[in-house]
Amino acid sequence: MKAKNGLRKMTMTKGEDITFPELQKRYLKKCLVNNLSEHTIKFYEVSCKSFNKFINLTELMVSDVTRDLMDDYILHLKGRGVKAVTINTYIHGISPIIKYGMSMGLILEFGFKEIKTTEEIKQIYTHEELKILLAKPQVKSFTEYRNWVIINFLMGTGIRALELRSIKIKDVDLTASMLLVSRTKSRRQRNIPISRSLNKILLEYLDVRKAENVEEFLFCNEFGQYLPRTTLQHAVIRYCQTRGIAKHSIHLFRHTFANMWIINKGDIFSLQKILGHSSLKQVNHYANLAMEDVKRNFDSFCALESIVVTDRNRIHR
Repeated sequence: MKAKNGLRKMTMTKGEDITFPELQKRYLKKCLVNNLSEHTIKFYEVSCKSFNKFINLTELMVSDVTRDLMDDYILHLKGRGVKAVTINTYIHGISPIIKYGMSMGLILEFGFKEIKTTEEIKQIYTHEELKILLAKPQVKSFTEYRNWVIINFLMGTGIRALELRSIKIKDVDLTASMLLVSRTKSRRQRNIPISRSLNKILLEYLDVRKAENVEEFLFCNEFGQYLPRTTLQHAVIRYCQTRGIAKHSIHLFRHTFANMWIINKGDIFSLQKILGHSSLKQVNHYANLAMEDVKRNFDSFCALESIVVTDRNRIHR
C-alpha cells in the first residue's frame, strides 16, 4: 500500500508482534513528529534504560507486556531499595510507550496505578546559609564572580537549571525589570519580574560579561560559550563547598524561593505563574514550610495558646 507521496505507508496491523525497542522507536518517532520537547524524549529514553536492567528489552515481545510484568518490575525496584516516588517516575516514563502499543492493538489493555508514597519534607537553604552564599566574593575571577551572580539569579527568580542555561542576553530587559524565560519544561514561555537587587547585579555582570551581541547566552563558560548542564552543576557544588555549605542542589534554590515567598506572605497565584506551574498542587509541592518558620509563629495561631492567654489576661485584670 502506497501513500499519496509515493512512499510505502507503514501500518501496524492488529495481532502484529514486535520487540519493545521497536515499539519504543516508533513511539519516539511520533514524539518527534508531534514536536515534544528534548527533555521529555530524554526522560522516556532514560526510563527505558532502567526497564532494560530488569528485563532484556531486545528479547521482550510487546505481546508479553502485561500487568503482571509491570508488578514484577515494581517489586524488582523495591528490592533494590528504590524509593516509591522514584518508582512512580520510572513507570511514568515507560507507560506512554506501553499505552501507545495498546492503542495500536499490540498490547492487551491494563491500567497503571501509582504506588503509595510518603511525601518527605523538602530541605531548603536556611537564612544563615543564604547570607554566606549571597555574599559577594572578594576575588574576581570570572568563574567565581559568574557563579555568585548565578546563585543570586536562582534565588531572585526561582527558575530551573535548564531555563537558566537557555537564557540569552536579549531575554533580560533591565529597563523594564523583566525576564523572558523562553525555554521551559512545559514549553510555555513566561515573564518574571527582576527585583531591584538582582537588576543592579545583572547590570554590573553584563558590563563584565562583555558580550558581542544580544543573541549570546547570559551565563557562559570562560570562553563565552554555552554552559553545559554538568558544568553548571559542578560550578554550584564547588561554590557551595568552598563557602562551607554542605547543601549544593540547584533545584534547592527553587524550593527555597517558593518557601520564602510563602513565608513573606506572597500571593500563591503569582508564585504559580513565576514558577511556571499549571496547577496549585504543584506549587504546594514546592512550598513546604520549613519547621523553623512554622515554630516561629506557632504560639500566635495555636488554639490552646489563644484560650490560655485570654483566661490569663482576665485573671490579671
